Amino acid sequence: MSGHDGPRAGAEGQGEEIAIPLGTQLAVYATGTFGNSVNNVVTVLLPLWSIHLGASPLMIGVILGVRHLPTMVFSIHGGALMDRLGTRRVLIWFAVIGAMTPFLFPIMPWLWAVVVLQMLGGISSSFGWMGAQALVGQMMRGSARYAGRLSFSVRVGHLAAPLLTGLAWDFLGPWGGFMVLGVWGVAMLVATLALPKGDDPEIRKPLGAADLLPRRDDYADALRMMAIPAILLVVMASTLRMSGAGMHGSFYVVYLEGIDLTGTLIGVLLAAGSLVGFAGAISVAPLVRRFSATWLLIGAVTGGVLCVTVTPLLGGIFLALLLVAAVRGGAMALAQPLMISILARAAGRDQGMVVGIRSTANRLVSFAVPIIMGAVVELVGLENGFYVVGGVVLALCGAVAVHVRRMPPGVL
Repeated sequence: MSGHDGPRAGAEGQGEEIAIPLGTQLAVYATGTFGNSVNNVVTVLLPLWSIHLGASPLMIGVILGVRHLPTMVFSIHGGALMDRLGTRRVLIWFAVIGAMTPFLFPIMPWLWAVVVLQMLGGISSSFGWMGAQALVGQMMRGSARYAGRLSFSVRVGHLAAPLLTGLAWDFLGPWGGFMVLGVWGVAMLVATLALPKGDDPEIRKPLGAADLLPRRDDYADALRMMAIPAILLVVMASTLRMSGAGMHGSFYVVYLEGIDLTGTLIGVLLAAGSLVGFAGAISVAPLVRRFSATWLLIGAVTGGVLCVTVTPLLGGIFLALLLVAAVRGGAMALAQPLMISILARAAGRDQGMVVGIRSTANRLVSFAVPIIMGAVVELVGLENGFYVVGGVVLALCGAVAVHVRRMPPGVL
């Protein structure tokens, strides 16, 4: 494994910025944006399609959750393939899948087909997002400036995707909704084709079947990379950040509906987080020049979790909910490019693998936290569920902060 051979600037040193051609930047940002924000299309479209097909609530949950399973299993393998075979090469394969599957949904109106197509679409989009993060390390040296721009562009997709999907469904029906999903898939394919070809002879050689099979050594190498303090820090921070996102994505809207907020007001709260997220993403470069990236990351993650945890304490006061939603959006957006940049600087040549490690942890948490919180809510009620689950996650944030503070200077 070559992870120990590369730069270890980690959380503090940002190193020299490298000039990247604008066309290359746009291709990376577009790949990440369409790979990441396609989930915002799916969040609107697949529940509507499942109801249209007569799915039960349990089946709807299965359809939404199964999207994460292949990525959870194969993220490390996919990341290793990007390092070994070339990120662009791997992304094109999966982008082709992502461009084809949306158009198969309406011509295969069966629940078993929805499950299969969801898994295919999920791994395609996830690998697109993983590849964009890997490219920030491979071509952009983990620059916080470029990572911030990637995160900023992703939020454009977050705003546009659900709006376009809802309008297309309302005016054109299921085919309209899946046309939007298809546009996202085709756009990711076009973006990956626009990426520059690598010049490393190792990634230009012909492929054999053995090159595509998972390797036990890759998973062993991934575990060894967790011994690098900066990588371990980011994986822990990412897990905690996604725990807060899991709380928000599962029971936040349920709580808001329970206090009689209209759908429009709920939409305003969700949009407020996305809008402030633009500022959080673009502010990362100037902030890391003045403050420790490590402590910015810990603070942003803790702040994001805290904003979800205190939701029931706000008493249903809309302006208070709006303010906290905005702060959460900024914190979430600030944490994302920090994680990308810190990981990229710690990983050396193994950019794809280290992104795969973080993706595996994220998908596991995304799958587990809503189930855990649902069980807690069954036991202690909805409001107390926020306090219990959020309190545990905040305690873990505190434990990470104490651990980092006790580290010798220069380790991160």
